[in-house]
Amino acid sequence: MALPTNIYTRYTAATNVREDLIEKITMTNPEMTPVVSSFGTATATSNYHEWQRDNLRAFNKDNAALDGDDATATAKTPPSRVANYCQIFQDTIAVSGRAEVVKKAGMKSAMAYHKGKAYKELQRDIEAMTLSSNPAVAGSAAVAPKSGGLGVLIYTNASHGTGGSTTAHTSGAPTVAPVAGTARAFTEALLKASVQSVYNATGQIPPEVVMSASHKSIFSSFAGIAVNRFQVGKKEQGRIVGGADVYMSDFGELTIVPHYILAGATTVFGLNPEYGDITYLRGFKNNPLGKSGDSDREQVLVDATVRLTSEMANFKIADLTA
Repeated sequence: MALPTNIYTRYTAATNVREDLIEKITMTNPEMTPVVSSFGTATATSNYHEWQRDNLRAFNKDNAALDGDDATATAKTPPSRVANYCQIFQDTIAVSGRAEVVKKAGMKSAMAYHKGKAYKELQRDIEAMTLSSNPAVAGSAAVAPKSGGLGVLIYTNASHGTGGSTTAHTSGAPTVAPVAGTARAFTEALLKASVQSVYNATGQIPPEVVMSASHKSIFSSFAGIAVNRFQVGKKEQGRIVGGADVYMSDFGELTIVPHYILAGATTVFGLNPEYGDITYLRGFKNNPLGKSGDSDREQVLVDATVRLTSEMANFKIADLTA
């Protein structure tokens, strides 16, 4: 079917049709940082941040003294002194003079918009570092310093596949990466054993268990000791319970926290936020940089590390099938 001769169509008018662009910019990337948000905050005064840990001696059911006997001193050991290195997380934004002054959709200032994004991105970077198995790096003039993550800080209650291990971090910074073991499936038995291990070591349990979405799906299939059935009234439709957020262990409740950063990860963490801190040498700040032409530059940075004042109050289940 042919168009009438000389008809003026939308395609003819291509040069004088106004754009149809909404005054909104949409981002659906997750920006939550549940681990960093649940941990405490502290202040560092050096790039090498240290803290002390100590343990009670083993209990002794045969601690019995003679009536009137002399007092004999027992050997005492000082607390262990451990540390982590602060890591500089940064982003630099450069915006030309024209890009800043032209009328824009969804933002007034390109610099302000990108600085706002950078703050969120650096917060996610800290979360990713915290959940990593990165070993600590001291740094030098040619090497950037790095904070050790939870994967190297937790070793007492570390469950590994065959051949896997985590080096005990009893002095200095955790500079040795874990050794990977044979991959195995995430099971309820592994979860129970890890919770029991923490309880035996501390008399407490880690209230949060952080895992990938795929491991969360596996967790929801754990049989437990009860049927996952939702009771409804006669006039209501039945409901299929396909997931669970809380696990009632023999020693208390565990809240399950699925985490987008752990997508594809092979480790599940049991965390007690009471003994975890994000320690800041320099908090979030932005520094205008010197002009070198028709543009403005600003650097956004934060200088921080992760601290576990009691690593044995946490657990990790490593070498899981991703």
